Amino acid sequence: MKRALQSAMRHDARMIAARNWAAAFALAGLLGAAHAALGQAIPAAEASPISTGFSIPSLAGSLQWGVTASESLTWGYYSGNNVAEFTNLSGDLAYLSNSAKDPFGIVASGGRSWATSSAPSYGFVDLGMSQSVTAGRWYFVFSDNVNYLPGTPTVGLSGVAGVGDLGVAPAPVQVGPDSGQGVLTNYSPEITNTAAGSVQRPITGKTSLTGSASYTVLRFLDGQGSTGNFGVESDAVTGSAGLSHRVSGRDTIAGNYSYSSYIYLNNLSNGIPEPNFVSQTASMSYTHLVSPKFALSIAAGPEWVKINLSNQGQTLNAFVDASANYSGEFSHLSLAYVRNTNSGYGVIGGAISDSVTFAASRVFARVWNGAVNLGYAQTEGLPTPGVPAYDFHTFIESVQISRALARSFSAYASYTVEDQSHASAASTTDLFDGFSQTLGFGVTYSPTSKHFGRP
Repeated sequence: MKRALQSAMRHDARMIAARNWAAAFALAGLLGAAHAALGQAIPAAEASPISTGFSIPSLAGSLQWGVTASESLTWGYYSGNNVAEFTNLSGDLAYLSNSAKDPFGIVASGGRSWATSSAPSYGFVDLGMSQSVTAGRWYFVFSDNVNYLPGTPTVGLSGVAGVGDLGVAPAPVQVGPDSGQGVLTNYSPEITNTAAGSVQRPITGKTSLTGSASYTVLRFLDGQGSTGNFGVESDAVTGSAGLSHRVSGRDTIAGNYSYSSYIYLNNLSNGIPEPNFVSQTASMSYTHLVSPKFALSIAAGPEWVKINLSNQGQTLNAFVDASANYSGEFSHLSLAYVRNTNSGYGVIGGAISDSVTFAASRVFARVWNGAVNLGYAQTEGLPTPGVPAYDFHTFIESVQISRALARSFSAYASYTVEDQSHASAASTTDLFDGFSQTLGFGVTYSPTSKHFGRP
């Protein structure tokens, strides 16, 4: 069964990679069809909005899409101290159904980057879907998120620096808890898929029972990374149950218990001594709506970790997930701190991370849009006998400025810095260790969103 599962997952990964090639050529056709509109100028005064790039719609029954052609230059990542040049073609799509009872949402981003130097060319896809179902007093949400990337996700909707999607407002498709910034790898094509489901059942007008479950797989498509090391492939299964109570129109408290199991598939066969482990968390959370646009949230509690070794007892850690989010007509800001146990991002088998991220975007004078993304993560390997201690420090800073050229066309320039170091002298998998910079610039075509029917 185990070998059959691994074979099936690798077959699915190859199929998704093939579909990514097809998507790249389809986007090329769309871009060519849109080229004829380049000659139009920005009207002096119109009621409809002017596009400064792709954005996710907020109205029910809306479809928004965009395509981007860009160039990017990278120093210090795939090409060492040399400059790697890429020609990129990418696209984004988001749809919110008009069903008030059982809404459906989808957000997709993907494309292809062709290297014009010795660096590798690669494709990338990120797809998230969510379906809500109401059955009497039961409320269900089923979601799935899959991404195919050349390495650990970094910035923007796609997770790839330099392709022009920095500052896109948070997607309505949310899968699983916040994970913070991950540990960066070198060029290591990987696929991650998370399928999740949740249920809520009111007990009274203010109190509800909640439950959720998710299943996550991480696979490395080439088996080996660019340094010849194997990525640590894993499965993760999580289940949780809780009770929430709405204290007032602005305040909600909740208690939750979760159980997670992490299983590593190729650790022994590839000589990576990473044992499986289980984590359990009991947390309390509090959410406060400062205003309809501004929300504060914090969840915290003890977390117990048991590593699957006969001589290893439980260890006690602290779990924290705190965030502040503002979403206005022209501005979006988010600040988050996450401390959690995770699978190790394919670099090591099991870790605990402290991550701080800040993201902001703002429209100026109707035709300018500025966006910034800042992130830091400190990641340590779980204390395991016979396994070297690891300590990673990851910094990512990115900024982008966009300007409307015509009603549906805009141009952008972006700059991203990635800096990662680790304190352990022991070797690990395909880990990025160093400093890199990415400069990107391009043109985006994103017409006004289309509306379908009524709720």
